[in-house]
Amino acid sequence: MSRQTSQLLEAFDALPTEEQRAFTAEFLRRAIPFDSGPLDDEETARAADAVFNLLDAEENDSAPSR
Repeated sequence: MSRQTSQLLEAFDALPTEEQRAFTAEFLRRAIPFDSGPLDDEETARAADAVFNLLDAEENDSAPSR
């Protein structure tokens, strides 16, 4: 990774959350379309498992303690 890229990432990390969201939306709007090709069933299953685990952890973190 170049020094310039590292500096951009550091500057991004220093932004408030709302500015990070605005920057990300604008960056993705300007980004060159990217076609990663078709996903195979194994990749789809891994992605679904990862999302499920994140949602499960989020639910567990927000559950009231007994």
